Amino acid sequence: MSTKIIPAQTIKTCDSCGVVIDGRNARQEGALTIKAHALDMYSNPCADATRKLDLCDGCLFQVAKAIDAAIDAAKEQQ
Repeated sequence: MSTKIIPAQTIKTCDSCGVVIDGRNARQEGALTIKAHALDMYSNPCADATRKLDLCDGCLFQVAKAIDAAIDAAKEQQ
């Protein structure tokens, strides 16, 4: 009798563009987590509003550029 063990494969889908990330077409397999609290009408935290996104390499680069641009714009307004 022979035994063949096949390891499990993890396949993710980019939350932005929908491309399948299977390890062969992505080097970084980016994950973006934005931690936040939802606020009630009195501005008190009332729930978890954390967002977790799986991103392909292309979308990860675009999101990073957008974050950098937003931070630069906020610095200029001060």
